[in-house]
Amino acid sequence: MSSTNQPYRLTDLTVVLGPPQAHRDAFVDFQARVARGESVADHLWEAHEYAALAALTTRDGTISTHTLLETMIGGVLQLGAITADVERSWVWHEDGQLYAALTVSSEDVRPRAGGVAFHDPSLVTALNMVSDTIATLDGRAWMRWSSHTVADNAEPTMLSRCAALVGTMAELVITDSPAGLEQDDNTDVELEAELLVAIRHGRAHANMPLAEITRELRAVRHRDPMRYEWTRIVMDAFYLGALDVQQLRERAAAGATSGLAYLYLGKERSDQLKTNPVVTPRFRGEIAAKTFMTAYALERLAPVVSGALYEAMSA
Repeated sequence: MSSTNQPYRLTDLTVVLGPPQAHRDAFVDFQARVARGESVADHLWEAHEYAALAALTTRDGTISTHTLLETMIGGVLQLGAITADVERSWVWHEDGQLYAALTVSSEDVRPRAGGVAFHDPSLVTALNMVSDTIATLDGRAWMRWSSHTVADNAEPTMLSRCAALVGTMAELVITDSPAGLEQDDNTDVELEAELLVAIRHGRAHANMPLAEITRELRAVRHRDPMRYEWTRIVMDAFYLGALDVQQLRERAAAGATSGLAYLYLGKERSDQLKTNPVVTPRFRGEIAAKTFMTAYALERLAPVVSGALYEAMSA
């Protein structure tokens, strides 16, 4: 991970799903309970909105199957946009009510050249014009996009935070691996088995938004100095996310799956292993954390491919 003192602009785009035009009973009851401070977990409207968010973001296969959110953003940007990650949340609107929302970072949209347009105020205007039509089709009074841009200045504390996070991920994986934490010159590390442990933990954390590791990863992944490593991780996830699921299953049926786990390492680290197969304790931790993060990124990007890969490797 390298660092720079130059401010770096990070833009988040958020779309808020507005109120329904019809069948308002569940919505009104939900808002009333929220206003009274009551729990709304498992409420009918909560389930309705989660289903609506899923409809916008679910990818049914490889990254060639675009989500509705990607179609919206890509249509406005006039390029084939792929969204690596989307954040779900509940937000307070100016009308004082609570609504479901999706947020996507400019850093999570590829091709990267399209990210510059996120800083252009006209993008929000164009997205809202598209969303007016979608809101009508979805039976909502409105859907609203907004943007927020911050300058990411290099902070000395971020280096230690990122290093601590990588160390925590590595320790989690290695502790749970067949070889365990203890390693000396006589320890034989079953690297392939350890990679599978890292992939399992990475996939699990992608679906655990409140886990400590997940929250910290999401806080620092686009920040300096983690941003440079995370860009490479996302590119590796894009490569994996483009793999044909049917071919993966056919390969698994033939029993030729032993090398799939190494795809998560990326070319640079794979080349290091080919040049020198000796895994030092430091390199072992690096491999564990990198595999964890790639598995996390792939699960967020293309969960169908992620599941098929893991199933093939675990057979």
